[in-house]
Amino acid sequence: MRITTRWRVLLFAVALVAPVAACSQPQDSSLAPSTTVAVTAATSASTTAPTTVVETKASSAELTALLSAEVERWMEASGAPGLSFAAILPDDSELELAFGVADLRTQAPAATTDFWRFGSITKPMTSAVILLLAEQGRIDLDAPVATYIGADWAKGYIFNGVDYGPLLTVRQLLNHTNGFAEYAFDPGFFFEVNSRIDIPITPQEIIKWAVTRGPQYEPGTSYRYNTVGHVAAGVVIEAVTGASAHEVFRELLFAPVGATAIYLPPAEFPPRMVAAGYVGSELRTAFSFLPALAPLIEDASVGDLLDVTALPQGVLTSAPFTGGGIEAHAIEVAKVLRALFSGELLSAASVAEFTSVVPGQNYGLGISVGDIDGTRVYSHGGGVPGFRSHALTIPELGLTFAISANLLPINPDIGALADELLAVLRTHL
Repeated sequence: MRITTRWRVLLFAVALVAPVAACSQPQDSSLAPSTTVAVTAATSASTTAPTTVVETKASSAELTALLSAEVERWMEASGAPGLSFAAILPDDSELELAFGVADLRTQAPAATTDFWRFGSITKPMTSAVILLLAEQGRIDLDAPVATYIGADWAKGYIFNGVDYGPLLTVRQLLNHTNGFAEYAFDPGFFFEVNSRIDIPITPQEIIKWAVTRGPQYEPGTSYRYNTVGHVAAGVVIEAVTGASAHEVFRELLFAPVGATAIYLPPAEFPPRMVAAGYVGSELRTAFSFLPALAPLIEDASVGDLLDVTALPQGVLTSAPFTGGGIEAHAIEVAKVLRALFSGELLSAASVAEFTSVVPGQNYGLGISVGDIDGTRVYSHGGGVPGFRSHALTIPELGLTFAISANLLPINPDIGALADELLAVLRTHL
């Protein structure tokens, strides 16, 4: 009975870790360009009033105050220790804010120069790399994945007697019609990696796990969000280019838009550790059930929360890979997302492919597609242990922002905050 109870708790808890594909879309209002300069703000644990360290015009200060008020309300309600926010505004100026603390033990205030984990916001970046390689004629979206990484890459992926390993296409990896299970929902996966929690796991091991689980439905006939597809897409990128995924990302995405403080583990890491990331409630309990972590839980605990960044990082920083591994300053995430739809990186034909949604869904090739009274919004959420994030861009309005908070699970969810922040920006710019 003791084992059964633990597994039930873990099954519920690890589901909360799963990267999130789509967040709610905000309300509509008008936007007019405004001149704003970059601002940096930080708050202490006892107060969330930001301290501006770069001189701004009155309009910038007012906008900062309005945004800060929304963040403060949300942080008080959610209990998030810290948060980083960055926006690129219609006049191409940048606004960067940080709130709360980056580390509950030291009470170090969060800063815009901190690195944060952005989880599944990595997925649209991976899809964009695939699309850029398709523009170069090196990948065909509708070709079998086996064309690029070998016939045996998913051998034995059988549904109703048919082996779909040789049949899955690159497009199906990106639009979640591949049938893969989500390892972040599976208690068995976490127990399997328990014995090697500080040893990085390879993308091939993730794929093998998914193939062993088998298709959750006939591939190509339905949609179910998962991370395995984008991890496999990373393997395709490396096979086609002969380079590591992080090198390809830097060459094709990051360098062209001047994004330097952004990294894709596990082959590279930021020059310093990310902000401390915390888990609570059932997810904290789930971590304590893993035998390899049990002796470390007490030292990693901060009140009712568990600092997952104080635990072994091998699996935590390798399992997400091109499905959710990005660590960055928030402004760099905003730069990349904006460029995906501005014409700086992708052709119009590639953007059309990118945003072609699965029938009956609002999800394209690694991006959520929505609208606010006819104005198109492209977005993605992210969640990895200790962090919850959201990013969106509205090309028609010239507005993009990215946020990450260092707590999971979190309620109200960060999508609710994104709605409020966007309403402020659309009303007051």
